[in-house]
Amino acid sequence: MSQLMFYQRIVPLNKDQHRNLRLKPLTEGAYQYAAETPFVPLAGTEFMTAARQLPILFSGDPESCNALALMGLNDGSNLFVDESGNWPRDTYIPAFIRRYPFVIAGKDGDENFTVCIDADWQGFNEEEGERLFEDSGEQTPYLGRVLGFVQQYHAEMQATQAFIKRLTELELLIRRDLQLTGPDGKTAVLRDFRVIDESKFVTLPDEQILEFHRAGWMPWVYAHLMSLANLTALHQRLTPATASASANTLQ
Repeated sequence: MSQLMFYQRIVPLNKDQHRNLRLKPLTEGAYQYAAETPFVPLAGTEFMTAARQLPILFSGDPESCNALALMGLNDGSNLFVDESGNWPRDTYIPAFIRRYPFVIAGKDGDENFTVCIDADWQGFNEEEGERLFEDSGEQTPYLGRVLGFVQQYHAEMQATQAFIKRLTELELLIRRDLQLTGPDGKTAVLRDFRVIDESKFVTLPDEQILEFHRAGWMPWVYAHLMSLANLTALHQRLTPATASASANTLQ
């Protein structure tokens, strides 16, 4: 899975090259860049909040598995971004999306990394918005806050990989295909994703359950499991109607 997704032209942020660069936040259509992105990586620290509206799934081989927030059922479609590029105010926006147009480049586990930007983002200019650097070349307080958020997200994603690695070691992630049937009879099928095997998780030895408690992972497990109920609601966004939709697990 590409970690760049909607990023177009990634360049390192440079205090000399970008000395006069400003970032003008968009008030309308701010999330148009994510309109064709049906899923993004999710950090474990986001699970509890994201689980209120978004299904949280796992995807990838055991060696490269990721936690994902699912926002669409078809390639090229994010059901939470409307035609004007806006996101519902009462719905959680994953940090992967909120950090745009900034991103950290570097190998997983490497303490050395480079802060980059999507140079093609329309909010960048040299006339309006928040300055990134002072005339002296020092970071502005605004850029400092932005980079703090981006670096924290990077660290939280690394911590999430430790959680996923342990799930994999204990063989707790099982493959599932899911068929969603809408009130109009139309179906959507999600294939080859993974979920935590709840029946196996609850029978873990006490020492392993204690390990999850001490690591702070127990809320992540149950947030993921509860979030699966959002799959039906997601399908209803695709085929809105007053009748309820149903979900069936395929083996």
